[in-house]
Amino acid sequence: MQRNIWIAATIIGLLATVLIGAVRIHTLKKEKEETQVRLEREVQQGIAKEIFRLHVVANSDTEEDQNLKLQVKTGIVDYLEEVLGEDRSLDATKEGVLTHLDEIEKTARQVMAEEGYDYAVTAAVEKTYFPDKTYGDCTFPAGEYEALNVKIGEAKGHNWWCVLYPSLCFIDESHGVVSEDKKEDLKEVLTEEEFLAVLNDPEKRDKVKIGFKWF
Repeated sequence: MQRNIWIAATIIGLLATVLIGAVRIHTLKKEKEETQVRLEREVQQGIAKEIFRLHVVANSDTEEDQNLKLQVKTGIVDYLEEVLGEDRSLDATKEGVLTHLDEIEKTARQVMAEEGYDYAVTAAVEKTYFPDKTYGDCTFPAGEYEALNVKIGEAKGHNWWCVLYPSLCFIDESHGVVSEDKKEDLKEVLTEEEFLAVLNDPEKRDKVKIGFKWF
């Protein structure tokens, strides 16, 4: 009898140990996931404080409206490049955009008129939620960013976007990469962790997870 009791107690003890271990592992996994989410949110918020985006939203997803969106974005980017130049600060970029909103709308209307369209257009600086967005070989994480939002017509179509500061809008996208000098501009305004999070380089981006070593 005593032997059976001892065996039963041993089995119960082993089961309890396994259960406690499983609970502990689950807890650690949940804590790690929560910490990952928190760190990614902090990185995104840090990036958002240092960049300013341009966002052009098409009237609809018809081929004609999407092509018009690209014509409008080209006109606006050309205008902003002339007005803002490349050697300016984040605050100067925002101020330059804010003081030229009427001209930006006028530029968009002129482009549309040349293409035979008369959609309404609005330009405003506001915080906007963006999903993950890739520009060349850089990806900016999902979250809220301050941006110059240009909305064409009903603004129900897919959008075009770029980073207005640092001046990643004013580059040749045909090669599918952001030039090294532009990456250096980006690196100067971001922390190392934020910069690595933006790069489309899995080996380098994994470095942002170094904070999990304590697990």
